[in-house]
Amino acid sequence: TMKQSTLVVIFMCPMSHKCLCVEQHRGQRKQRGSMLVIALFIIIVLAILGLAMLRMLAASADSVVSEVYGQRALNAARAGVERSIAAAFPVVGASNCMASDNFTFTSTPGLSNCGYQSSCFVVSVVDDGDSYQYFRFTAQGQCIAGDTVVSRNVSVDGIQ
Repeated sequence: TMKQSTLVVIFMCPMSHKCLCVEQHRGQRKQRGSMLVIALFIIIVLAILGLAMLRMLAASADSVVSEVYGQRALNAARAGVERSIAAAFPVVGASNCMASDNFTFTSTPGLSNCGYQSSCFVVSVVDDGDSYQYFRFTAQGQCIAGDTVVSRNVSVDGIQ
């Protein structure tokens, strides 16, 4: 009878060494493929995050280029308006409102590959018997950086 009770205790007791060893071995067989799936999932998620970061960095670089060349184009347009104003209202000499003026910066630091097209428009206005000349100066500055073309417009009005 002693053998039977010992035999029954070994199979009935889940805490016995043999039962625990058999259950652990079966559990390890079931989990062997799950580590591979988890590792592949982590690699795919990290790759997607890496690609998203690359796209964000590329978009940020394009934005910076556009911003810098936009400011340069604005400076070129301002130069065009200032040159037209200086011609229309000279300190010495006759007024010359140039209908159109084109200029490309070649040796000016910071404005290479930039230029402007400016124009001056004059209208005579009579108000209460007084005669005035109404001036409108406009300029479009344009900068080229590879395939990117950035332009800005500036307008100034004046009465003489």
